[in-house]
Parts: sequence; structure tokens; C-alpha cells
Amino acid sequence: MTGRAVFMLLASAVFAVVLVTAVVRPAVERGGAGELLLIAGAFGAILLVERWLRTR
Repeated sequence: MTGRAVFMLLASAVFAVVLVTAVVRPAVERGGAGELLLIAGAFGAILLVERWLRTR
């Protein structure tokens, strides 16, 4: 494994842990699935806008 691959693996693991602890768990504790779906929808909208901007 190259150094770059190790870095990507560690970075993705850190971001996954942060996502679960800072976004998913509090969303489920406070608002349940509705808030979690709202966050997922916002994320999806951002990805779609980014793709649209790239194709222009």
C-alpha cells in the first residue's frame, strides 16, 4: 500500500466516525428519521448542484 492509499483510508475512517457522531446520532436522538432524511436530502441536493455546475 502506498502512503497515499493509507492517507485516504485513514481520512475516510475519520470522516465516517465524525459523520456518525456529529450528524447521524444527534439527528436520530432529537428528531428521528425525519431530521436525518432532511440532512440526506440537503446533501443530495448539494451533489446534484455540483454535478450540474460541472457540466456547464
